[in-house]
Amino acid sequence: MISACSVTGSVRIAVVLLGFLTCLASPSQQAWSATPQTYDFKVFLGKDEIGRQRFEVASEGERTQVRIDAQFTVKFLYIPVYTYRHTNVETWEGACLREIRAETDDNGDSFFVNGNSRNGQLQVQTQAGSWSSEGCIKTFAYWNPEWIKGERLLNSQTGEHQSVSIRAVGEETISVQGVPTRTTHRRIVTDKFSIDLWYTLNGRWVALQSTTKKGDTLRYTLQ
Repeated sequence: MISACSVTGSVRIAVVLLGFLTCLASPSQQAWSATPQTYDFKVFLGKDEIGRQRFEVASEGERTQVRIDAQFTVKFLYIPVYTYRHTNVETWEGACLREIRAETDDNGDSFFVNGNSRNGQLQVQTQAGSWSSEGCIKTFAYWNPEWIKGERLLNSQTGEHQSVSIRAVGEETISVQGVPTRTTHRRIVTDKFSIDLWYTLNGRWVALQSTTKKGDTLRYTLQ
C-alpha cells in the first residue's frame, strides 16, 4: 500500500512526464477509414492498480491520427486521494506533428494544449501562453519507436517543448500478456525524469515504466 503522504506528489510527477501521456473531438474533419491499432494498458503505481490508458492509432496515406484517453484514481484506505483524466487527439503527417488538441484534469487543476501547423510552423497555445517553432515537432510518441527521435519532445499535458536524450538500452526478454517475449529496450531521459519503453522485435509497443521522485514505480501492462 502506498502511503497517503507520498501518493499525490508521486502520481502528479509521473503523469506530467507521460504527457499522458491526451480532445473530445477530432482536430480534423478527415475520415479515417483504416482500422486503428489499439494499445490498452493497465497502469500501476507500485503494486496498486490506479487506472487505464488507451491509445488508438489510425493511418490514411501519409497522415496518422492518434487518440489517447487516460483515467487514474489513487486511493488510500479505499478513499480517493488523487484523480487524473487526460484526453488527446494528435494528427501527424509523416513523422511530424501537424495538429494537437489535449485536455487534462490533474486532481482539479486544468491544462490544455492546442496546436496547429501554419506556414511551416507549429503554433501552440496552452494555459501558460503561446509559442511557435519551425521544423519537425514530435510528442512523446511511445507507440512508434521510429518517431521518438531528436533533442526535444512536446509534452501534451503542459505544452512544454522539453529537451530529451534518447538511448538504446538493449534487447531483453519480458512477459507480455503472460508470454515471455524478446524485446528492445529504450530510455527517454530529461532533466526531470526518465521513461523506459519496451517494443517487440517488429516494433510493437508493449511496456512502459518510470520511477517517480518519491521512489514509486509507475508501470504500464499491456492488456
